[in-house]
Amino acid sequence: MFEVINVNLHFAARHILRDASFRVEDGERCAIVGPNGAGKSTLIKIVAGILKPETGNVSTGKGNEIGYLPQELTLDTPNTVEEECRTVFKEALAYEAEMRELEHRMTEITDHHGPEYEKIAERYDYLLHETMRRDVHSMDSHIAKVLAGLGFGPADLQKRCRDFSGGWQMRIALGKLLLRNPDILLLDEPTNHLDIETIEWLGDWLLQHEGSILMVSHERAFMDKLVNKTIALERGRAVIYRGNYSESLAKRDEMREMQRRAYENQQQAISHVQAFIDRFRYQASKAALVQSRVKQLEKLEMIEPPEDAEGTIAFKFPSAPRCGKEVVAVEKVDKAFGRNHVLDHVDFTLYRGEKVALVGVNGAGKSTFMKLLAGKLKPDSGKLALGSNVSLEYFAQYDYEDLHPANTVLGEFQSSAPLSVSDRSRDILGAFLFRGDDVQKSIAMLSGGEKTRLRLAKMLCGSSNLLLLDEPTNHLDIGSRLTLENALRQYDGAVVIVSHDRYFLDNVATRVVEVRDGQLHDYPGDFETYLSLKALQEEGKAQKVSSGPALSVPNSNGSAAQMEAPKRELSAEEKRLRRNERNDLQKQLKKISKELQELEENQTRLEQRRRDLETEMADPAVATDAPKLAGLTAELEQIRSDLEKTEERWVTAQVEAEELEDAVASLA
Repeated sequence: MFEVINVNLHFAARHILRDASFRVEDGERCAIVGPNGAGKSTLIKIVAGILKPETGNVSTGKGNEIGYLPQELTLDTPNTVEEECRTVFKEALAYEAEMRELEHRMTEITDHHGPEYEKIAERYDYLLHETMRRDVHSMDSHIAKVLAGLGFGPADLQKRCRDFSGGWQMRIALGKLLLRNPDILLLDEPTNHLDIETIEWLGDWLLQHEGSILMVSHERAFMDKLVNKTIALERGRAVIYRGNYSESLAKRDEMREMQRRAYENQQQAISHVQAFIDRFRYQASKAALVQSRVKQLEKLEMIEPPEDAEGTIAFKFPSAPRCGKEVVAVEKVDKAFGRNHVLDHVDFTLYRGEKVALVGVNGAGKSTFMKLLAGKLKPDSGKLALGSNVSLEYFAQYDYEDLHPANTVLGEFQSSAPLSVSDRSRDILGAFLFRGDDVQKSIAMLSGGEKTRLRLAKMLCGSSNLLLLDEPTNHLDIGSRLTLENALRQYDGAVVIVSHDRYFLDNVATRVVEVRDGQLHDYPGDFETYLSLKALQEEGKAQKVSSGPALSVPNSNGSAAQMEAPKRELSAEEKRLRRNERNDLQKQLKKISKELQELEENQTRLEQRRRDLETEMADPAVATDAPKLAGLTAELEQIRSDLEKTEERWVTAQVEAEELEDAVASLA
């Protein structure tokens, strides 16, 4: 367990963290969320001990080992990947050597109850615990397992760390952290350099971690799968929501609505009191009453207005110019880099209005294919042609060459904006969160997220009907990603997207193309359909290998073709046992169904009482009656707690009922 207590921090005149406090229990998995600039990375650095708060402190518990993964780092070491991972076990291997020495010393001591022996035994127990916790005996298998999960092949293990790109060096650092298995894991954007498959693997691994986890992430699917507490930074304060990210959004919206109503009711009450004061201020006969109202206002504990929704980029792409039905045609295209054959005789046709998600593991060739489509690379053989009247825009991750460092944000935007929108430059940049003096910032001073937003703003002013977007969501916060999703859904041109944000792809893609083993594998439909079809394919392969009696694989149109072995006739005794089992299950189902009905009735009653309390608390007379308001607030908190428990049990009971229904149906 660790705790952050009343932490405050300023950057220049801005109060980044304001009395931020929260606790992370043993085994809890928590995410810090908030818009860019809210202080998420700052807070996690304070927990890691890298930054010091102005006031407040962090208590990480006695003896807890902390592991921290920053957003960016460089591994400038001559070590190979395998050698670098072995450094994790250096201390544990030294412990093993010390244990052998202590064993030898213990055999030489005859008095097993003396202080010397007890001191050695105590040290031995500690060393034994540490070597077992780090599982040093399985070191090689652990290293191989973690590196394989992070996408490293057997040959990669003998390559030097410094020869890998920055993204792959981050994977090595993440692998070392997982192998360390610290008590407290601090992860700042751990999925930034991972593909979707590796993100899934990392989520599964972290679910098995027994220690505490505190992370910063913009990956909604990753957080929904993993976290059980969400810490939202709102006006510098840490607001705690139980549950994953999606659940926290619902609770946050509910709390903001309640705060809005309470704030408006209080403002209305204040207005009435102030009107009385203004009206009778100069009447001597009302002086005592006026003074009473003034003191009433002075004693009033002011309710803050609810925080506005996260700042998001708000824009809509202009209508795409009309082009031919076929936007891009690729025929028998090859591309290799030395001996690495990335694409092998691939065919691909993109049609007007399609939104294609290009997926595959890192290194499969997604970015290479995008560069071929954009004309940044030439194929070794084959043909690639754009359709009639096609104009494209290419957005490449980490490619800021089209931004001139000496320009200001406003100057850079206007340098490529057509005259028809130049007079609206500030308004458009404001929609991309460049407000006030931000437009005078130099490009050289912008963060990665700010550069991404500026490039998207420039793209907005184009007249393209084909967008090639390679990781457009990198460095965008969740609110900005949502707005980009909405804009792309409305866009009537063709789009090809590479992204590791599952939610983003779920909401945008109408077709999925997977790059695998040098080939393009086409899956019509949205991203969820692609995942379902992939699962069916994997299931079919597994059944083939095991030579089972029944096989279910997708056929050419995506449906499942069944080949079942003939069923054996059941004996009378087997039928009787099945009937008894079915009857027992039906009794359990009836009991669960009754409980569900009672839970729903209780939920309705609690919801009604909650509404009654909120209405009563909205009364101006109650708002100024502190004892009564305190009592109503306490009851409201209890009602909320009861509602949460009722809802949790209802969800569990509903799952149990569905499982029982399936079991009963299987025995019919």
